[in-house]
Amino acid sequence: MLFHPKDTRDVMQAASKSMAHLAYHLYYFLEHEWNDKKRVWELSKRLKPVPILPELKAVGEQLRAQREHAMAAWAQTGHVKKLKARLAGRIIHGLGAGHVRETSLTIHPVYGLPYIPASSVKGLVRHWWIEAYGQGEEKSLSEQKIGRDVFGTQEKKGMVQFHDIFLIDGLQLVRDALAVHMKEYYEGKKAATDDQKPVPVSFWTVTAAEVEIYLTANRSAQSDEEAKRLLEEAAVWTKAALTEWGIGSKTSSGYGRFIDVKDVTETEFLPVVRKETMRLEQRKKEQALLEQRKREEEEQAKLALLSPEERLVAEIEQLTDSQADQQRSKDILYSQVIQQQNKQAAQALLAYWQRIGQWGKSASKKQKEKINVIQQLLNGS
Repeated sequence: MLFHPKDTRDVMQAASKSMAHLAYHLYYFLEHEWNDKKRVWELSKRLKPVPILPELKAVGEQLRAQREHAMAAWAQTGHVKKLKARLAGRIIHGLGAGHVRETSLTIHPVYGLPYIPASSVKGLVRHWWIEAYGQGEEKSLSEQKIGRDVFGTQEKKGMVQFHDIFLIDGLQLVRDALAVHMKEYYEGKKAATDDQKPVPVSFWTVTAAEVEIYLTANRSAQSDEEAKRLLEEAAVWTKAALTEWGIGSKTSSGYGRFIDVKDVTETEFLPVVRKETMRLEQRKKEQALLEQRKREEEEQAKLALLSPEERLVAEIEQLTDSQADQQRSKDILYSQVIQQQNKQAAQALLAYWQRIGQWGKSASKKQKEKINVIQQLLNGS
């Protein structure tokens, strides 16, 4: 039996076979059964299989591509490190979080995929660093420069950013159980005797083939090389923390351990960055062309509102140093100036020729003849 408002229940039941978001299956599609002894409704202890639908796999692939694209864009102005790792077994993250079944699993609220939040990744690596380099003392983090620079303090943020780890490749939810063998002993009711009945608690674990791990650092004109070095150090510490300690719940029992953590920045990520760089450069060129066309169209619109005499002056004032414009000034525009007897345009044309060096002794014989004609027009003869 599903306990929801009627309209919610109807929608959920109709969508249960096609809903890809795992949170709906873990939170909504739960069964309750009647306990005649206690005269209450109880949540079923049985864990029904949770489907990994093709739609969810498609979301995962889109998410992977989106993250890679975003990181490649980040690499244009910052430093990015990409690691790949394989799970040694199963992983549980968020087991103790609030949940109607009392055992939870961290599911991304938007994508509906199991994931390890960036805060957990940073917390793990930070704690590993304190144990490895700070003798287990929290204060050592603020006392050592490299620790302050990577992880930050209350006064200053760290230079390295850790990102979510999504479990996409080969994703499966696997049922597991733990048993409290002496429940009454832990409740303080009885001594630790062997006659107490074990209390099994079921929960979900996750398996995945391979995960992608991203670390980033912002570039800085003052400490760019330092930021790059700190990112390299953080990648080494991340690898050590994931392989030595693992992440999530029940790591002491072997859950959440990673193996074969390798840096694939050079081999896999940088080719994507180069491709993104080329795409951005092409986009800039296209944008520049569009802006140029827009300016030309705006100028043409302005010229259309002018009289023929005013339009000729404006065209001459907009001439560049290009060979095409220089030749145009000597042919078409010169002829129009003479035809209109336009003194303002003649003055603009002389100024242009002076600017491009087509004036005085350096001018050709033919050009000098044109200069003389323009001067006569200006002098009114």
